[in-house]
Amino acid sequence: MESFLLAKFFFFLYNEHMEKANEKAKCWIVAVSGGSDSMALLHMCMVHHLPIVVAHMNYQKRATAQRDMEGVQAFCDKHHIPLEIRLQEETCQGNFQAFARAKRYRFFHELIEKYHAEGVLVAHQLDDHLETYLMQKEKGAMAETFGLKAETEIFGCRIVRPLLSQTKQQLEEYCYLHHVPFWVDESNLSDAYTRNRIRHTQVAALSMETKQTLASEIKEKNARHRELQEMARHFLMNWSYDCASLCQRSKQEQFYILFQWLHESCDITPSKKTIQALGIWIAQTGNGSWSIKDHDMVRKEYGKLSLIKRDGESYSYSLSHLKYIETPYFRLRDHGEVIEGVTLSKSDFPLVIRNAQAGDAITLRFGTKKISRWFIDRKIPLEQRRTWPVMVNAAGKIIFVSKIGCDIAHFSNNPNVFVLK
Repeated sequence: MESFLLAKFFFFLYNEHMEKANEKAKCWIVAVSGGSDSMALLHMCMVHHLPIVVAHMNYQKRATAQRDMEGVQAFCDKHHIPLEIRLQEETCQGNFQAFARAKRYRFFHELIEKYHAEGVLVAHQLDDHLETYLMQKEKGAMAETFGLKAETEIFGCRIVRPLLSQTKQQLEEYCYLHHVPFWVDESNLSDAYTRNRIRHTQVAALSMETKQTLASEIKEKNARHRELQEMARHFLMNWSYDCASLCQRSKQEQFYILFQWLHESCDITPSKKTIQALGIWIAQTGNGSWSIKDHDMVRKEYGKLSLIKRDGESYSYSLSHLKYIETPYFRLRDHGEVIEGVTLSKSDFPLVIRNAQAGDAITLRFGTKKISRWFIDRKIPLEQRRTWPVMVNAAGKIIFVSKIGCDIAHFSNNPNVFVLK
């Protein structure tokens, strides 16, 4: 096992990664907690004379944290390995796992910049890989990758995991064989966290053969996962947000398209249940809205989908005199179409151009027209309605609405400004 593990480590790290760097190997940051996994990784780096800096994060959360830190420090001192220690003294607010993760990777990022390092070597192993996959299945989560990736980027840090093919037991045996000290984190023995529970109740009972079979299943699922992700990206590039073309796809393809759309547009990771329910709603006839988070929703109107903010997007521009301007919502120009023209006088200023609001109406030659009714008649999507330009004069009267035109008092054959949406 000794030569096998060392050979696997050497092959992965050098053949798959170091060839991407300069001929002279760059420094690596090695994340070492003091457990058997990370101490085995550290020893392998040392045996291969890899230029490294050890990073140890002490959260000071348990009584034995000081023991682990001192143990790692003694090992590094003995073998003349550079060591960086970070004592976490900030009080955690909320979920400790998320808090610790953010602090850890911020620490890694600082070290990468300080030492101009190639990246961070992390000692995640096969059992961690399987635990992550089983957690994803239990939660019904739709992740970018099933299990753990051999190489990824987290918080701007290049993360490499060279031990994913080895089990926890193999790495412990490696430490015993090479007389490498390691220390047990007692918090990992508790089932308080979901990962620990899955580790103790599911992964621990698996044979090596079953673990390898499950690892092959993950690999196959990830290959199919990438195919469907690419299909979804290609579909979204050419999609006009119509329900018909979406509903023509298979249920699995619809799922990936909707997930990718919401993930990219709203920066959320929706659950499988949410996506499946949304797909059923889209296939139904009629208009309506589907809430997806605190302020966002999917809107379905006239066979088209859009993503909007519940609280809308407000704007208001005040003009003390006539001038030609350009904003994200409209442009004022000295030329344009007849319906875009309005004739302003000094009494109209100060003038306000804002987005349409509930109750807005404009007086036309055939009577007063509610803007909301006009939106409905013209089938204007709700997303566009929220930023529709409306001009209000000094008397507080709406004198112009984009695409409807101006009121009777401000119409002439020679308008002095044109409002272009």
